Amino acid sequence: MYFKEISYDSVNSAFIKLKERATIMPSSESVHVLNAYKRVLAEDIISKFGVPRYSSSHMDGFAVRYNDIKSTSKTNPATLRIYNIQVPLEDIVDFVLPRSHAYRISTGTSLPKGSDTVIPIENIKIVKAGNYEMIEIRSSIQKGSFVYPASMDIRKGERVLLKGTVLRAQDIGLLTFMRIFQVPVFKKPTVALIPTGNELSDVLENIRSDKIPNIHSHIISWLVEEIGGTSMDLGVTPDKLTSLQNKIKTAITRADLILTIGGSSVGKYDLVKEAIKSRDTRSIIAFRTKLDRGRVTGLAALNGKPIIILPGPIQGAINAFIVFAYPLLRLMSGRSEKRSELTICATLIDNWEARRKFPYFTKIVYVKLFKTRAHKKFVARPISGETESMTLLTKCNGYIIVPQHITNMRKGQNVEVNLMPGFSY
Repeated sequence: MYFKEISYDSVNSAFIKLKERATIMPSSESVHVLNAYKRVLAEDIISKFGVPRYSSSHMDGFAVRYNDIKSTSKTNPATLRIYNIQVPLEDIVDFVLPRSHAYRISTGTSLPKGSDTVIPIENIKIVKAGNYEMIEIRSSIQKGSFVYPASMDIRKGERVLLKGTVLRAQDIGLLTFMRIFQVPVFKKPTVALIPTGNELSDVLENIRSDKIPNIHSHIISWLVEEIGGTSMDLGVTPDKLTSLQNKIKTAITRADLILTIGGSSVGKYDLVKEAIKSRDTRSIIAFRTKLDRGRVTGLAALNGKPIIILPGPIQGAINAFIVFAYPLLRLMSGRSEKRSELTICATLIDNWEARRKFPYFTKIVYVKLFKTRAHKKFVARPISGETESMTLLTKCNGYIIVPQHITNMRKGQNVEVNLMPGFSY
């Protein structure tokens, strides 16, 4: 009887249907460069000028014209008059160095016009010639020595950062050097969380003995934030149809994605499903999916807003989050659709067998990933436990997505371990 209740033969087909029915295309906005850290670029960044804009010195010393010193040697020293008028830094790039002169310069300072070489301070001797100070150079030096040329790092018109890039600390530094202070990024998708259940309480301390602390929505909320969304926890909703209907109505008007937690079951009456169907009987896309654990997961779309019905038990909730919410969040924040930020190839050090009850479902196998001291290779230990076990999750730092047709993995087998921000620290 159970298999007749499953809406789709596979998890992937349900997910594809959800993407067809819901609005998931990200929109963009402009933010200040200092607020762009960890945001996703909405456009390619193309440099409007070279970086650095002007040639600069690698050393403390003197900027010179190479033609004035190109014949220098021990037997044929060159002497140049020191230009003793200090030019303001903001004007240095417009100042033209006279011929047969040397200009005192510090590391990182732009070169005057006409100069193309820097003589380090330790390679010269300062001498007097009447009322003037001169530098004497006795060793030959190549043209362009100790100069960081203009446009050496970035050429004008060069595409330096691509659309979809998650901006790191060094990327922010680069944007600033390029004088880009307003950055086009994708808006963070807002994710509404609706935890349901009479047994839950938003009060975590001094909680009543007949209540359970609502920590699952906090766990999901932190994962949402780490992945790049903005979470909006609407608080515990009692097992009452009208209350849940009102929460869903609020979520639709304020959020881009809705995640309900709990309120779904294998029984005939499913509170969350009924609340969603009461607004639109065609809204349910998949009511229960072939995901173990997490088979009471549901998918829906209302007013173009995707809704994912997460199971109440923590392992089922995380499983459904990984399979459905994670790739959806990536798409909605302007990233590529993947079910992992990073995968690492590792070797299993224990056997794993699918549960006999649901062997041909998609499985999430949680593992402890670590590197061996002896061989410096990554290995993964499968960890299993009951669906309510929080310690199972705390012992893990990665997971393997096992397709429906695979029912076992053997010790020594190579596997791809997925890492997820917030879960895989």
